[in-house]
Amino acid sequence: MNASIEIPKDSKVYLNKPYVQVFWSPINKILTSRWIGFCTFDEIKAVAQRIIDAVTFEGARKVLYDAREIEVLDEESQKYIAGDFTKEMIKVGIEYSATVSPLDVFAKFSVDDIQNTIKIPEASHNKFFQDVEEAFDWLKSK
Repeated sequence: MNASIEIPKDSKVYLNKPYVQVFWSPINKILTSRWIGFCTFDEIKAVAQRIIDAVTFEGARKVLYDAREIEVLDEESQKYIAGDFTKEMIKVGIEYSATVSPLDVFAKFSVDDIQNTIKIPEASHNKFFQDVEEAFDWLKSK
């Protein structure tokens, strides 16, 4: 199933792999990561570093995580995302994030576990959505 929207033509593409796309919208000033299928911990960590680099380079304050097509995340990846990655994203300037929930129920459990594990007060500006357009519009309003 590939319900994802196309990368807008005016976007700056930071990563375009079969399992993830990372791109910056200079007009809306939103960094988007679109996850597809299964990723190993090493892939998650490498993409996370690329996202952090893009946030730093662009001075991004808002990020959209489109997880509709992601598959289940292993426990090590979940801990990394909920801990070090989230702390680093806040440190480099992210103020708002929107996560579009996975369509797969088991993948949704993984994402829910990440959200429930995050204990960083600054991460409270993360909102969950079922629809990518709603998530994007919410970020644009921030």
